[in-house]
Amino acid sequence: MICIDFGIICIGQEQISVPAHMNGIVIEGYQRTADSEPFYSKDYHFHTADNLLGCWYNIWLPESILYEESFFDIASKGVPYVEVVPKWSDYVAKILSFYINESPYNKIAVLLRIQDRSNDIVHTACSLSEFVQALSDGNIKWNELYFVN
Repeated sequence: MICIDFGIICIGQEQISVPAHMNGIVIEGYQRTADSEPFYSKDYHFHTADNLLGCWYNIWLPESILYEESFFDIASKGVPYVEVVPKWSDYVAKILSFYINESPYNKIAVLLRIQDRSNDIVHTACSLSEFVQALSDGNIKWNELYFVN
């Protein structure tokens, strides 16, 4: 297992909100404004994400299982692809859907991060079902920004 940050930017959202009944999943929200400092340090800066306005969320499993499990793992095709762990697939889909509905534009940006100095790669928008399927198939790359609507 590799520790992969699960980040969502709810584009245009003005107030932080957390879905109910997530069985202890930890969600931390930060308001992103034009005056906000970059979220990551300069060594791991992601310019496109830092220029999006709305609320940024980091999502983790409960501390009691955080170091034993993860929402995501390296896909069977290997680095740099990730796939959703089947046990957490429904939770991930519900979280993504919740934040799409919370965005006044019905659009989020998803960034699955590990700490490295990757390039600032951005993908065009796809539907929630397309993104969830790509996660299940191991076709999502870490440290690349995906727009989902």
